[in-house]
Amino acid sequence: MTRLFTLLLFAQLLAGLFMAAQFYFLTLQDGVRDFQDKRLKSAANPSDALSRTGENLRLKEGQLYNEVRKSHVQTSRRLYLTYQPPDGGWNNHRIALENAIILAKLLNRTLIVHPVASHDMAISLRKKRLAQWKNLEKRSGINWVYNHMSDRDLVPISRVLDLGRIRSIVEVFEVRTNHLTFRDEFSHLKWHYVCHSDALGFWVDSIPAGNESVTRGIAFVPNNSSRSVRACPVETVLLKHANKPVIRRILEELQNVQADVIYLSQDTSYKANVQFFHMKDALKAQQWILSSMWLSPHVYKRAFQILAILPKPFNAIHVRRTDHRVSSSEAPSYWLHNMARQNFLNVSTALYVATDERDKNWFTPFSKAGYQLYFSDEFFESSGRSYDMDIRGLYDQLVCVHAKLFVGSKSSSFSSFIYRSRKEVMIKDGLILSHMPIGWLGHRLRSS
Repeated sequence: MTRLFTLLLFAQLLAGLFMAAQFYFLTLQDGVRDFQDKRLKSAANPSDALSRTGENLRLKEGQLYNEVRKSHVQTSRRLYLTYQPPDGGWNNHRIALENAIILAKLLNRTLIVHPVASHDMAISLRKKRLAQWKNLEKRSGINWVYNHMSDRDLVPISRVLDLGRIRSIVEVFEVRTNHLTFRDEFSHLKWHYVCHSDALGFWVDSIPAGNESVTRGIAFVPNNSSRSVRACPVETVLLKHANKPVIRRILEELQNVQADVIYLSQDTSYKANVQFFHMKDALKAQQWILSSMWLSPHVYKRAFQILAILPKPFNAIHVRRTDHRVSSSEAPSYWLHNMARQNFLNVSTALYVATDERDKNWFTPFSKAGYQLYFSDEFFESSGRSYDMDIRGLYDQLVCVHAKLFVGSKSSSFSSFIYRSRKEVMIKDGLILSHMPIGWLGHRLRSS
């Protein structure tokens, strides 16, 4: 018995050493290869499950989530899931990350996280290379702007988020290089590409056998923006005659994938709209998001320094202007009207303004209405880097969260994060319906 125990202990020690050696090997950053040519063929096949089914276009039936979770156990070989960050600002990246956290958790894979891009630089790159965008899109996908960012215009995500909280949900591996370098350095691993457009449908964790008819009652509004239509061209051709929505099942499709890296390409992660078949699982997933999505201690420290200076009480607004099609067309009267409806002046004349509008004259109507305005650049020393405004935006969000009253910009993910953090959200059946990418399939039914 003693000898058997010794052998078992020795086997466990070897397994631990193997895992440590493999992790070290992956961090050596050698073996750089020509990623684009090598992966072009696999990029054209976003889903093995879809390719195998051919004309039937149906994913095989699977088990319940709890049954699958018991049987799928992380092996000594490290398995990863990661995502293509979108071209927008930090809050678009955050949404892609939130969906990726859920998928990594369901599939029991280590989540690879990526740097946050400068929104100002993204806008500048898009304008400068507008004439080349078609060729760039063919080579690097619709996210070519992020992929061509230099390290100078990227911020490690650990400076933005408290990764310790995310690690309480899933294992995390942080990448600090730009995206093309990351893909080259991991190209010696086996990749499995996944692409699903919200112009076609969305994801669900699992649909138990015998419940397929439920999906016929789904109320689905496809995202027909040019970007969503251009995303996932292979899937679009393959499923153009399929009934909509196309509901792809995470566990049935991806749980048995043996590739080292599952890669959510194009805007798959940003627009995933993951739905859970069981309400209790949706509640749990939303709690994973709320408990893990905390800004870094450094950001909190700087934000609280601003809060200590501001008069109490104070109100706040977010005015999105730069490249936002919806709110950039709004005049100051839009915010003033909504502020009046909430009786801002009865609470305080102090008004904190979170904005990307550089012309302070635009806010003259607010001063004339009796408000004392405060802007984050009054408390922020510029570093001269392109992502200064993005860092200021993090402070802005936290300050707005602590305001007495708040009015945001329409259709802005920046404002949405503030509303969600302030708990000013729509709730039904205990689930958050607004400003949350994760939901319950039952809320998608027309009768619900």
